Amino acid sequence: MTRRVAALLEVLGVYLAGALLNDKIVEVLTRSHLISPQSPFALLTIHATNSELLVASRQLLLGLTCIYFSFFVLIVPLDWWRGRSGAATYGLTRAGRSGKELILAGLATAALAECPVLIHSLVDAIHPLGAMAPWRQAFFDMSWRRWQFWLFAGILSYAVIPVLEELLFRGYYQRRLAEDWGDGPAIFAVACLFTLSHKQYLIANLYNETMIISLFCLALGLGVVFAWTRSLVPSMIAHAIINVPMIPVWQGVLLAAFAVVIFFPGAGASERSGKFLADSILPLL
Repeated sequence: MTRRVAALLEVLGVYLAGALLNDKIVEVLTRSHLISPQSPFALLTIHATNSELLVASRQLLLGLTCIYFSFFVLIVPLDWWRGRSGAATYGLTRAGRSGKELILAGLATAALAECPVLIHSLVDAIHPLGAMAPWRQAFFDMSWRRWQFWLFAGILSYAVIPVLEELLFRGYYQRRLAEDWGDGPAIFAVACLFTLSHKQYLIANLYNETMIISLFCLALGLGVVFAWTRSLVPSMIAHAIINVPMIPVWQGVLLAAFAVVIFFPGAGASERSGKFLADSILPLL
């Protein structure tokens, strides 16, 4: 019991102390004029120019660097003190599995975890469920036909964020809790923490309430595939795919394509990969 309490206090301590440390770092860098005090999301409007998107991209990347540095500057010494070090400690490993197995697991997780998000998006397109955060509305309403948009989106959603969030939430929080609590409680606890950390959805209306449910389902799926494979490769792949900005029609097309590859593995995957999915990932999810 003592070990369980210690693990829980460590995770909560890192979560709170990391946030406080980030505030201090940002304050110092802002006073030194190394970063702008303006939030990158304040630059997002439906008519945001290309130059504004480039500035927002730079500010967002710097902000994310500060945030995750604040957490890992605490995490790495703690792991070193317990005799753990190296990339494999945080799930950056194939964990003895083939690349095909890990990719297939990531695709399966994306396809299944995408279902609640897809249903939410389709219902909202037919019957609006409520307002989203203003900056998110501007993000979806602005022109997507420019590389500056996809650069910002890559940092915000499908390229940088999946790596950083998976390293922190699954690579550290879940792994640390699982050491003393087991996989089940760790997956559930980190899914809650992951969901509540997305403050843009903490708005009281049906749109954001259903998004929170969808996000929680996604977090469970990411947690399960990490617990099974002991590798962050599948969860990073799934996280990245789900975060790619898409209109509902393309979400449906992508989901259908995944279904063909995953549930009919003979059409495009090896028998070994299909058996791996059927015997392990699908029953867990």
